[in-house]
Amino acid sequence: MPYFQDFANVQNQPCFYRIIGISGDYLQKIQQMDASLSQNCNYLRIQQFAVLADKKQIETYQQNVQKYREQPEFQKMIALYHQSIGQINPTIEKNLLISAAFWYDTYLKERDGQPGRKKFVCSGKIGYKEYLFCYLAYLKGFDVLLLLPEGDLQISPVLLNCSRMLTEGQPGVIQIPPYQKPKPSVSRPQPKINTVHPERKKTELSYEALAKLAKSVVMIAVYDEQGNFTGAGSGIAVSRDGYILTNLHVVGDGCLYAVRLENDEQVYPSRQIIKYHTGFNLAVIKIDKTLDPLRIYDGRNELVRGQKIIAIGSPMGMFNSVSDGIISGFRKTEHQEYIQFTAAVSDGSCGGALLNTFGEVIGINTAHIIKGENINLAVSYKQILPFILGFVH
Repeated sequence: MPYFQDFANVQNQPCFYRIIGISGDYLQKIQQMDASLSQNCNYLRIQQFAVLADKKQIETYQQNVQKYREQPEFQKMIALYHQSIGQINPTIEKNLLISAAFWYDTYLKERDGQPGRKKFVCSGKIGYKEYLFCYLAYLKGFDVLLLLPEGDLQISPVLLNCSRMLTEGQPGVIQIPPYQKPKPSVSRPQPKINTVHPERKKTELSYEALAKLAKSVVMIAVYDEQGNFTGAGSGIAVSRDGYILTNLHVVGDGCLYAVRLENDEQVYPSRQIIKYHTGFNLAVIKIDKTLDPLRIYDGRNELVRGQKIIAIGSPMGMFNSVSDGIISGFRKTEHQEYIQFTAAVSDGSCGGALLNTFGEVIGINTAHIIKGENINLAVSYKQILPFILGFVH
């Protein structure tokens, strides 16, 4: 359902939505919403709520909290909290008012009362205080949207009934990038061009050149809490900053990861899964090392059966083995798209790269059918792109 578009197009009474879960193009939808609303209305999206930590600021709000309490919208917010929880301690009520007043001054005050449509979107850690502030924004005339990829809020049903729940997909962990207000475009006179130059075409690489891309494919050894080796897989560099994309099933049960790079004797440790998605079977880990990232295919043309491909990974611990084959089919499940291919892979290949002949990642090697003959599956670039968009590059 086009819930992001519905929120963007609301034109009548103010709305208060919360979107649960994530879809394959979740981050793309957020980017599209940002681009549209930043030009068409008074728009603000925050990645997480600011924390009031300055002592002088806290003292100022404590002294001036009464002026906020007198505003009708603040009174309705407090009344709703009383309704949801019953009689509350005056100190708790005062802390709620201080937090709401601080966020109002930080996010809404400048926009409150301005003409036109006003929209406020937030994500990050959201508890009852943050939710009640969003209710306050709604009372002030803002269209409000809560982004809740990991699932619904664990707060009073009385509070939740004030907003409309929309389900985008299955709950999952994803890092929502910060909002970046687009810079105003500056029109410049275009120089006259007398000669039309044909668009440069990408050149297919030889197998030898494709094999050299193994420098951007890693082997990942996995260890448990006691330091016992439990298995190994592969991964691909997707950022110069040390981010590595792999399958969730490769690293999901581990506590320590030892990463090996081609032509590098050092072993790079990692102890944290930065991001994962259960439905896509994808995960990102990070090492302290500058990497040479592989390009992810941009989907400019649909992949086709019979198309030549290269698989790079570490099957059975054979570090960065290269094999060739073709795309033999496309398989879909409810939340996933797979590329079926014939290049030889085995245990340990999972998380490795499936490349087209231009050296671009079209998939992440994910499974092979043991009783089949060259029946192998890779997670499609269609899931990879939204998973890493705005987070790694």
